[in-house]
Amino acid sequence: MQLDRLAVQLRLRNPWEAIDLGFAMVRTWMREVYAAWFAVFLPVCAVALLLLPPQWATLLVWWLKPALDRVVLHVLASGVFGELPRLRDTLRALPRALSPGLIASLTWYRLFLARSFNLPVWQLERQRGRAARLRRQQLQRRVGSHAVWLTMACIHFEIALGLSAVALYDLLVPTAGDGEFGLFQLFYGNNQQLAQWSFAIAYFAVVSVLEPAYVGGGFALYLNRRTALEGWDLEVALRRIGQRARAEPRGAAAAPAGGTIAASLLAAALAGALLAVPAPARAQAPAQPPAAAERPAQAIKEILKRPEFDEYRTRTVLEYLGSKKQKETKPRPRSESVGWATFIDALAQLVRILAWAAVGVALVFLAYYLLRHFGLLREASGSRYTPPVTLFGLDVRPDSLPADIASEAARLARAGELLRALSLLYRGALAALLHRDGVELASGDTEQDCLRKSRPRLAAPAHAYFARLLGAWQQLAYARRRLPAAEIESLCTDWALHFEARA
Repeated sequence: MQLDRLAVQLRLRNPWEAIDLGFAMVRTWMREVYAAWFAVFLPVCAVALLLLPPQWATLLVWWLKPALDRVVLHVLASGVFGELPRLRDTLRALPRALSPGLIASLTWYRLFLARSFNLPVWQLERQRGRAARLRRQQLQRRVGSHAVWLTMACIHFEIALGLSAVALYDLLVPTAGDGEFGLFQLFYGNNQQLAQWSFAIAYFAVVSVLEPAYVGGGFALYLNRRTALEGWDLEVALRRIGQRARAEPRGAAAAPAGGTIAASLLAAALAGALLAVPAPARAQAPAQPPAAAERPAQAIKEILKRPEFDEYRTRTVLEYLGSKKQKETKPRPRSESVGWATFIDALAQLVRILAWAAVGVALVFLAYYLLRHFGLLREASGSRYTPPVTLFGLDVRPDSLPADIASEAARLARAGELLRALSLLYRGALAALLHRDGVELASGDTEQDCLRKSRPRLAAPAHAYFARLLGAWQQLAYARRRLPAAEIESLCTDWALHFEARA
C-alpha cells in the first residue's frame, strides 16, 4: 500500500460518512467508472436478452452482478491510489480482477448481504479460502451491520426506481388508445411478453445507474475499517512529519560561517577538558534511577493523559436482569402499604395471562385459516362441497343458462347488447368451473380468487382465455368503458373451445 499516493484524505470517519465518501468518489470519477461499467455491463445484458427469454435474462444478469462489480472496484481502487486507469487498461486487467473468489461469490456467498464490503478482500488483498474467511470476519466487526444496511438500502432504491420507470411509461401511454393499459396490467395483463420485456429493460436501466454507487460505498467502508485497524491516518501523518524533519537541516545549512567555526572551537575545547579528567576505576551506578525506568506504568499513564489520547466511546449493552437465585431484597418498611404491592403483583399476573391468551387465540385463528384455505378442514370433517347458486350477483345454475351459450352470446353482441352477451359468457364460464371442473368457489370470493383457484384445474390456453374474459367483464361492467364489438364477438367464438360441456 503506497499511502503517500492516496487521492483521498484518510481519517477516522463514521461508517455512514465513509459510505457517503464512496458515493462522492463515484461522482468525482464518473467518466472513468461508468465508461468501464457500461463497456462490460451493457454487452452482458444484450447477450443475455438475445440468448434467453427476458425473465431468465434478468435473473442471469442479477446473478452475475458480483462478477461485474469487480470492474468498478478496479477503477475505484486505482483512482484512490493515484492512477486512474484508461478503459483499455481496465479491460486488459479484467481477467486478473476476476480472481480469486469468483466461484465463491457466485455460489455459496452470492446471497451474502455485505458483498460489496467483502469484495476487496478477494480482489485487492488476493485472499482465498480460510484466510479470506478470517479476514472478512475481522473486518466486519463493528461495521458489518452498516454493510448489510447499505445493501438493503440499494435494494429498496432499485425497487423504487424500477416501479417509477414502469409508472412513467404508464403515464405516457395515451388513454384514448385502448384504455386497458395500467401499471398492474403490465405484470398481470394479457400481454405477458410486453410485461417481461418492460420489466427486464427497467431493471437493467436501474442497475446500470445504481450498481457503481453500491460498489463505491462498500469499498469506502472497507477503506475506513482498514484505517481504523492499521492506523493508516497516523502513518500518513508521521510520514509528513518525517519529510518536514528531513527538510530542516537544509535550512540550517544556510547559517553564517562564523557561527559554525565558533561552535567547532567550543566542541574541541570541551573534548580536551574531558580527556584531561582521569577515568574512574569502575563505573558507579547512579544513586537514584530515572523515574521512567523505575516506574514505567506511571510514565505510561502520564503519556495517556495527553489530549491526543483523550478519546471516549459510549456502548450500549443488553443485560439480563433476572437470575436463577432470588436476589436479596431489602425488607420493606412497615409503613409501606402491603395492599398496594399485592395489587400491582396481581395486575402483572393478569396482564401476563391475557398476553398468553392472545397469542393462543392468534395461533388458533392462523391454523383455522390455513386449514380452510387449503381445503383440509373440509376433508377432515368429511363434508361435501356445495356449489353456490349465485356469484357476484350472477345466477350460475346450469339450468338457468341456454343450451348453446356461445351462439346466444354472439346473437346478443350482433344486436348491440354487449353487456348481456358478456354476462352470459361470464356466467357460463363460472358454471363450467363449478359443475364441470370442480373448482370450489365461495360466495365471498373475488374475481382474482376465481382466477387463482381455476389455475390448477384449467389448461394454460383455457386459463388465459378466462383471464381475458374476466378483464373484459371488469372493463365493461365495473369501469363502464366501451369495448369494441369485434372483441366481444371474438370472446364468443373462443368460448366454446374452452368451456363447452364435455361429452
